[in-house]
Amino acid sequence: MRINKYLYPLIIILLLIAGVFIRTVKFPDIPTGFNQDEAGSAYESYSLLETGKDRWGNELPAYFPSWGSGQNVLLAYLTMPFIKSYGLTIFSARIVSLLLGLLSLPLFYYCIRPLGKFSAWLGLLFLVSAPWHFMLSRWALESNILPFFMLLGCTALSRALYTGRKSWIMLCLIPFALSLYAYGTTIVVLPLFFILLLILNFKRIQTAWQSWLLSLAVFLCVSFPFLLFFVKNYILNRTIPWTDHLFFSTPLLPSNRLQQINKASWKAVLYENSRFALAGFDDGSDYNLLQGFNLLFAFALPLAIIASIIFIYQYYKNKSFIVNNQNSSDIILSIFFAWAVAATSLAFLFFLNVNRFNHFYLPCLVLAAWGIGFVLNTIKRKDIRRGLKLLVVAFIIIENGLAIHYYFTAYPYGRIKEDFNTGLQEAFAVVNTLPTNQVWIDIEVSQAYTYTLFFLRYPPAKFQQDVNVEVVNGVYKVNQFGRYVFYEEYLVKQKRYGYLSRKNAFPNSQEHPKTVLFTNEYWEVGIRQ
Repeated sequence: MRINKYLYPLIIILLLIAGVFIRTVKFPDIPTGFNQDEAGSAYESYSLLETGKDRWGNELPAYFPSWGSGQNVLLAYLTMPFIKSYGLTIFSARIVSLLLGLLSLPLFYYCIRPLGKFSAWLGLLFLVSAPWHFMLSRWALESNILPFFMLLGCTALSRALYTGRKSWIMLCLIPFALSLYAYGTTIVVLPLFFILLLILNFKRIQTAWQSWLLSLAVFLCVSFPFLLFFVKNYILNRTIPWTDHLFFSTPLLPSNRLQQINKASWKAVLYENSRFALAGFDDGSDYNLLQGFNLLFAFALPLAIIASIIFIYQYYKNKSFIVNNQNSSDIILSIFFAWAVAATSLAFLFFLNVNRFNHFYLPCLVLAAWGIGFVLNTIKRKDIRRGLKLLVVAFIIIENGLAIHYYFTAYPYGRIKEDFNTGLQEAFAVVNTLPTNQVWIDIEVSQAYTYTLFFLRYPPAKFQQDVNVEVVNGVYKVNQFGRYVFYEEYLVKQKRYGYLSRKNAFPNSQEHPKTVLFTNEYWEVGIRQ
């Protein structure tokens, strides 16, 4: 008995240590290179620190215009203290994602602990080892912080429903409001999520309806800037004069993100999204997915579906079980079931990829862990039940353990090097020293000017003053700023100029001789006459 008493907490501690280790080893060098969205979000933080405005001069925006169709703001605001302390670096850009990824581990266990010891620590094992989660913790795509804030909301909401305390009720919806600023798709998920929760927990909510109404009012206050932005851009599609006098801004975007990502019929969208789900959430990218390995683990989706069916059966068998049962596991299940169903609605609206469906994976893991525990607990023979539990644990450790090994050995040297433009940081360090009045950044990557802003720490106020920009097909096309030119037609070729290009992109000729000052695997920096 004494061994069992100390073995379980020891397992939890070891799992948490393993989770920290997987997420921090070689941080921030893996993933190698740097993504353009990371650079964009970090530069917005830098601009807010320096000027109180984003790169385009919008004061404290609820949503960044960014490339033209917008970018979520919460990561940038959270990153500001770290850029203030450590400067505009890859480390400071990625540290918030890492910290929230680490905090998710104990929070996840604390949230689902009422599901039972085995289901709770199995769920923690899932989260610790799932490639989806440890990968998103290590780079700074702004939408990757959404799962943490939704999980924080689910944790607070479960305590509010179970205890009925006004303090929990008043605060429990704030994380959901913050989730709107983490990822815009939350505007689709939350209404259905709240409706399902109201249905499943109606009697509990009814007993303290005044407190819940006040909580909803707090939610609306916190989410008001985003909701106002959404109304302006997706409902009215025009400016609202009185919004110019607010302490924050809700800029009108040059283009509509939904129109950009969805140009097909709902049948085609549903068909492709079904293929995406049945393929194990494989969208072919290297950003949050290891090719050849499952995003979560094998059979995660079927197990979550089975668990959902069991939950629905139990609910209809005894509709009041959530109210009458004093075990808070029922409330936890109702919350994650509602989140999973609400997230599934995204599959009917636009083409999904790993990032766009990041509302689904946490509830999927919770339902799968509970479903496994529920089924195994129906087995009466203890020896068989224990053997099957060990088999499940061994399967997860082996499958995700191989993925972890691959991530730290082969993954950094694969396609991600080109996807994340490895070596640009070193190249830009040389660009900054070029003794020319004009520099052509001809690197053939999307939004190359953002890398220039980030790696050269270009002053935001000077950028807003100097930039030559136009809107083309809803996208900000930056032609040049300062001495940096991004399109050949803006280059004065009669004068010598510095350049940053793909390696060997410019031949050395008598007409345009070049002096190469720096070269690495992918990039070249030099001067052309």
